Amino acid sequence: MPSAVIRRMRRTRSNKGMRHRVLIALAAFSVLGAGAVFVRSTLAGSESGALLFGLSAEKAELGMTKTPGPDSGEAKATIVIVPVETVEADHVLRLTGTLTADEKAEVASTANGIVEEVYVERGSLVEKGATLVKVDPTDVENGLREARAGIEELKAALGWDENRDAKGYNVENQPGVQMAKAALDLATVNNDRITKLFEQGAVSKAQFDQSNTEYESSKQRYQQALYQARQLYQSYKTACTKLKTLEKMLDDTTIEAPFTGWVTQRYVSKGERVSTNPMGAGANVAAMVKVDPLRLLLMVPQQDIAHVQPGGEVRFQVDSFPGRTFTGEVRYVSPSVENMTRSMSVEALVPNPDHVLRPGFFVTAELVLPEKRKDHFVPESAIIRENDVARVFVVRDGKALAQVVSTGESKEGRVRIVTGLAEGDRVVAEPDKVKDGDAVQ
Repeated sequence: MPSAVIRRMRRTRSNKGMRHRVLIALAAFSVLGAGAVFVRSTLAGSESGALLFGLSAEKAELGMTKTPGPDSGEAKATIVIVPVETVEADHVLRLTGTLTADEKAEVASTANGIVEEVYVERGSLVEKGATLVKVDPTDVENGLREARAGIEELKAALGWDENRDAKGYNVENQPGVQMAKAALDLATVNNDRITKLFEQGAVSKAQFDQSNTEYESSKQRYQQALYQARQLYQSYKTACTKLKTLEKMLDDTTIEAPFTGWVTQRYVSKGERVSTNPMGAGANVAAMVKVDPLRLLLMVPQQDIAHVQPGGEVRFQVDSFPGRTFTGEVRYVSPSVENMTRSMSVEALVPNPDHVLRPGFFVTAELVLPEKRKDHFVPESAIIRENDVARVFVVRDGKALAQVVSTGESKEGRVRIVTGLAEGDRVVAEPDKVKDGDAVQ
């Protein structure tokens, strides 16, 4: 076969293969953004076209590299060069932590008696104020009736009812005091009259002495009546205090949940006797944990703690609810570093109104820091990975230079570059077409 025909066949196959690779490479950029650009290049005398999705004309460009050719010894290969995409994003610390109860309580009964009813079991979710245990109130109710009867007797003796007399108790209004005061007033008038008559010689010394004695006796009886009335009033106040104590004891026979939460332990059963110990401590009847809100405990490395402030946002996920993100707010930052870990404890308050989160859940969290960060992204196709090492080709001074980078998360065909690239850098989107140091026009 003539050599000219062979050369034409080789050139045709080469052009077809090149066009195929360009189409694949250009289509890979559809993930980089909205818009499309039609790119046309001339390869060894023929034309090829491709739709470049996801890049504007300003963001994508075609470069040419020199590669050996079958005819003249050199041919130009078309490559796509893209700028590093810089996006402002939240600066976050990725941490792990544990959810704990915001409050725990060993619920105790201060009442003495037989357990009449138990209304909860382990695992029960109860609202604040719900009845957990009921103790037989019979003895206390009997004591209350006796105390109320005694108070009514004292009110009658005092001749006073605080419910009808808004001015308060006046000892002078007590019936015994009033009688003694009336007797004293009469004795005073008689004694004054007899004293004047005695001075005039109208009555004898015996009459004068008798009148004076009656006056002194009346005065002592009045003072005694005042004393007794004050004692009665003190007894009344003591009885009222005892009544309030008994009313509190009656209330204590109903043991209620101190907050909304889960019952983790139940310590008593129906028919069991509960009583306070000699030190006055009550008998535990149940244990509870508060589930709304919860606390999220995190350990933050000391080099990052300066950026963490109360009020900061925490986003986290738990294995039990894949794909669901929960949030919390930092409320406490430890003032000291732990010697073993060189980290500081941070606590966040986590709302849990639907009670799906539980104390003890392990979480993967993102602690959002106040300042923003600039994330750099490149197309996934621009990265070469070899033995856990990631590289890209950066175009600088007309050359494609290999650059080692560390990568972060991937998103929609883009990879975040943690280190190795800067804003304004340009990279080769088809790294398999170039070698380190190749000239790029």
